[in-house]
Amino acid sequence: MDAHRASAKKHDKLLILVLLALSVFLGMGYYLFHSSPAVRAEVTVDGEVIEVLDLSKNQEITIRSANNGTNHLIVRDGKIWCSQASCPDNVCVHQGKQSRDGELIVCLPNLMIVRILGRD
Repeated sequence: MDAHRASAKKHDKLLILVLLALSVFLGMGYYLFHSSPAVRAEVTVDGEVIEVLDLSKNQEITIRSANNGTNHLIVRDGKIWCSQASCPDNVCVHQGKQSRDGELIVCLPNLMIVRILGRD
């Protein structure tokens, strides 16, 4: 019976290693396929697209939400970030600069999502 337990533990360890290797492989594949430079940012408030920003043009814009909250977005050198927000937690400000396809800036209190988009 001890030989059976030792064999089962060995198989469990092998299964864990295979699953770990598979998750690393899939994670790297996702990053490689979604790491292209961004070209635009789609800004939605409460699910409605209100702006599409060209990330090749330096600009600043203030987004007003449905609940009168505001988010100040800056686009510079192909990156976008939220520099100021009226929300109490400022999580969107702390998300930093985004520049890769698939990245997001999210402000839940103001119902704003900025989705970074790469080439079509």
